Amino acid sequence: MANLGLPSYTVSKSLVDLYKNLNVTEGSGSSSKSEKTKMVTLKTSDNKTFVVKKSTVLISETIRHLIEDDCAEDVIPLQNITGDVLEKVLVFLKKHGPVMEFLYGPVEPSDEEREKVADEIMMWDTEFIEGLESDQMLFDLIFAANYLDISTLMELTCEVVARKIRDMSPEQIRDYLRIENDYSPEAEAKVRADNSWAFKQ
Repeated sequence: MANLGLPSYTVSKSLVDLYKNLNVTEGSGSSSKSEKTKMVTLKTSDNKTFVVKKSTVLISETIRHLIEDDCAEDVIPLQNITGDVLEKVLVFLKKHGPVMEFLYGPVEPSDEEREKVADEIMMWDTEFIEGLESDQMLFDLIFAANYLDISTLMELTCEVVARKIRDMSPEQIRDYLRIENDYSPEAEAKVRADNSWAFKQ
């Protein structure tokens, strides 16, 4: 399977610092192991619950800040995300979380190890995107990535949409992104006539 040439992710300094200080290496003390395996419960807008390891959701700045600021109760409500979308998000996080730990954790990997992991995650991302059942799910993941502040998922999904619309006409882009045309046919014809240079192929 050919990969999509997906982006080299921009990782925030706060996230890098988090993993740099996260003692998750083999042989860590029991308290750090307990912290790594601590479970959190997420509840979606359609009342589905997901119990996941705290370390899995650290990539989400939104959830992480809720936890760190003691704003999270026993169940963290995600009022704008449905269960089917969160399920996909968690698949992404469960794959990318260990990669973040490996790349930015206390033990710095070699250049060869970094390159190998980067190639593997790029191929995995390609399969993840190609496995989505619809463009609507892709749009829902963009919304979820924005809401949960997951920069890696946002970059991945937005890059895919950008590639999809790159060779589309304005009409095709409006249709694909479900953007309503505010112009009447007459007004659009005038804009096209006044700016004919912009519509030349």
